[in-house]
Amino acid sequence: RVLIAEDDALVCELIAALVEHQGYQVVGTARDGYDAVEAVGRLRPDVVVMDLEMPEMNGIEATRRIQQTHPTPVVALTAHDDLGLTAKAARVGVGAYLVKPPIGRDLARAITIAQVRFAEELAMREINAELMAQNRDLEGFAHTVAHDLRNALAPIVGTASLLSEDLEVLSSEQARRQVDVIAGQGARMRRMIDDLLLLAQVRDGQVALHPLDMDALLHDAWSRLAHVAEGLDVRLSTPETWPAVLGYGPWVVEVWVNYLGNALKYGGRPAEIAVGWDTLDTQDRHALRFWVRDNGLGIAPEQQCEIFRPFVRLNTPPSDGYGLGLSIARRIVEKLGGEVGLDSDVGRGSTFWFTLPAA
Repeated sequence: RVLIAEDDALVCELIAALVEHQGYQVVGTARDGYDAVEAVGRLRPDVVVMDLEMPEMNGIEATRRIQQTHPTPVVALTAHDDLGLTAKAARVGVGAYLVKPPIGRDLARAITIAQVRFAEELAMREINAELMAQNRDLEGFAHTVAHDLRNALAPIVGTASLLSEDLEVLSSEQARRQVDVIAGQGARMRRMIDDLLLLAQVRDGQVALHPLDMDALLHDAWSRLAHVAEGLDVRLSTPETWPAVLGYGPWVVEVWVNYLGNALKYGGRPAEIAVGWDTLDTQDRHALRFWVRDNGLGIAPEQQCEIFRPFVRLNTPPSDGYGLGLSIARRIVEKLGGEVGLDSDVGRGSTFWFTLPAA
């Protein structure tokens, strides 16, 4: 599907005949740059064959506007083999150019070149956008991790200094409490570092999908949260049977740990936690959705869209977390070919879910 932008009617007819002879379809023509920009938005051609020298708006400006509004491969037509003009055209997004009058074989080759270069340009833009996003994440990571590690380190340094100065006058019970402070803050720092290492592993690693024993993974996750559940009145319900699902066990158990851990932290008192699954059918895939539902305060709509971003923390009730857990869960599930999500109403609890491919 080719759009031809050429102000000379005879040349336009010649090019249209050559385009059709090479097996392409002419979807429209334009007589100046303004018409070309409008026609691209209306017709959405696969390629534009653009004369660079047109009245009202030239082909270079038209190409620049097209790439800004509806990016499309462009083949430039010029009456002169001018390197300066060619370089200027390339900077605004022209992928190939031809000197008038073109011949059919050269036109077909130029269209192919323009499409290939356009695809490469799009791929480079996506890579650059991803790199910029990762750089922003890294900047945020560096700032937040430094801040949180410093906050965890301050009590360790202060308590150790107090022990050093007053050890002889402290009772054994007082000394034990101070040592407990050091141990607790040290454990918090270790969890943060472990999560950062896991986040890096998920981002850079590649794993093969295997059938999962979801019941065993859930029990593993719950056992790891025994210290959190200790002393709480918790009512946990789980499915009697599990479906056949694909994933990577060591990563999926981390998702369960994060979801169940949030239900313990932010659920009601007593905490009523329900775990379940259902089938999610779409036109192009068959997936299974797993979820954890709590009876907590719920999450406001304006927070829900941010909750899976790194270092986002819920403000109520206060938590000693540092906002990495759900972002790790999202990265894990997306790496395994699934999605994460949240359904919540303020005052009625929350349901965190993730999908994985069915076996």
